[in-house]
Amino acid sequence: MAIGTILVPLSLVFASYQTSMWQLYLSQGALFGIGGAFVFSCSVTLPTQWFYKNRGLATGIAVSGSGIGGVALAPLSQYLINTYGYRDALRILAAMYFGILCVAVCLARSRWRPPPSPSKGIGSFWDPSMATTSFGLLLVFSFLVTFGYIGPFFLTPTYASYLGENAKTGSNLLSIMSGMNAICRITLGLMADRTGRLNTMFVCTLLAGIFTMVVWQFSQSYGVFVAFCTLYGLTGGGWVSLFPVVTAEVVGVKNIQRGLSLCYFITIFGNLVGTPIIGQLQTSFGWTAAIQFCGAPTVAAALIMLVLRFKLYPKLFKRV
Repeated sequence: MAIGTILVPLSLVFASYQTSMWQLYLSQGALFGIGGAFVFSCSVTLPTQWFYKNRGLATGIAVSGSGIGGVALAPLSQYLINTYGYRDALRILAAMYFGILCVAVCLARSRWRPPPSPSKGIGSFWDPSMATTSFGLLLVFSFLVTFGYIGPFFLTPTYASYLGENAKTGSNLLSIMSGMNAICRITLGLMADRTGRLNTMFVCTLLAGIFTMVVWQFSQSYGVFVAFCTLYGLTGGGWVSLFPVVTAEVVGVKNIQRGLSLCYFITIFGNLVGTPIIGQLQTSFGWTAAIQFCGAPTVAAALIMLVLRFKLYPKLFKRV
């Protein structure tokens, strides 16, 4: 986390001095992404180490901060850019991130160290006990879910413009979606502890895909699109809060760092190429192709989660 605390603000400072697109890719793109990964992947596993009975709720509360941050950051970033210009806005955000992350590093505490590995290098990230069909299904879920998850967040301002709204309205819609995301992560975490973590993961992922393919598809007015942003925010972020607890269910708490690291590594593909593909589909074939591509991988990921659920626990009515 300490490494990420340095890299994240540093990337924004570098980005504020860039003069070409490839420099921006390296600074705010690659460097910021690497720093964010150091911070997020380390911190998101901590609640699962300290809680068992209310593990879903604890993790949901912990990761809800990113949704709450999205509520504030979208209008704040727009205000800073309008007031100070984008270069100074990036520097101000860098200073803010550094202060917040320093506090986070001071507060983070691991319950135990990852189990020692007999091998070094790449082998240290793998434990033979993880070579199961269940973990393979979880990796497939990881690959699919990110192809559809990020698209609505990136395309919401563009779609708002398509409906005739201005940039401020698009920013407000992002805030609505992020706010609902924060609520979703807490409530779904609580629900997961009551009805089962895999059950809840399946339901929320399936609903997110259906809302995308149906509600967004027919959002031909601003009011309906607001409804979509609200519904997607209440379901789309569920996998983020439930992912660590489901991974712990599959590989065990002591292997969660290794299991979650591999799962997050698989999400690189969706995070990296998912949104550009969706954007290209929108440019070449229109909104229907882009929207359906957002929803289809999410529904497919939900079906994989359903297979995983019955692979681990064949009984239909079981809280898992």
